[in-house]
Amino acid sequence: MLETFNENLIENLLIAEEDHKTILEVKYRYDSTLKEDLPELTKLDMIHNGIQEFYKETTNGFELNWKRDNSGPIGGNIQLAETKHLFAGPKGNGIYFDETQEGSDLQYFHPLDFPTPESYVGFIIKPDTIYKSVYYMSVSDNALRNLDLDFDGYTQMALESRVFYYWQLVLLNYMSGKGGEETETFKTEMPKIFPDWTWENFIAKFESLRLSKRG
Repeated sequence: MLETFNENLIENLLIAEEDHKTILEVKYRYDSTLKEDLPELTKLDMIHNGIQEFYKETTNGFELNWKRDNSGPIGGNIQLAETKHLFAGPKGNGIYFDETQEGSDLQYFHPLDFPTPESYVGFIIKPDTIYKSVYYMSVSDNALRNLDLDFDGYTQMALESRVFYYWQLVLLNYMSGKGGEETETFKTEMPKIFPDWTWENFIAKFESLRLSKRG
């Protein structure tokens, strides 16, 4: 599914735009595929299976955004980094931390997705360890929050959520047992835009992909 999640996502959004008329606009952009072999990508693929195939056979970077209409903030976005940004680390992507955070996980954070201007999703890649999950980070506090998903799981949930703004926070709220404005907006608006979408199926998909639920 890794090699086609982009296509499935685009197809779902175009159906909403052209058939249901519930989306005003969908824009997307592919980059060329990665041509050279990158040892750091091969190493990352040993933990996050499929990421090397994605970058070498599908695209070295992908961006898509959509909006419901011109009157409000309802829409979605995904911006998967090119490898030159993925492996640039936090400071190479404009993420700064003070001296007290030296040696913390944040120092080894490598952004994969830039879903909103104030948030990132990425990997923690240490010299001798790569964490199995991707992490969500908000620039408001620089805290890293475990999404309980690997690369494959993240792309599958990106498709399930139609990359609706703040879908990552919706999952974090769900795992913590809390609600929140993002969750209520997501649960209310998604069925209006995508008639075949249900909250129950969304959560069932997430539960099937969670790293913590694997035996």
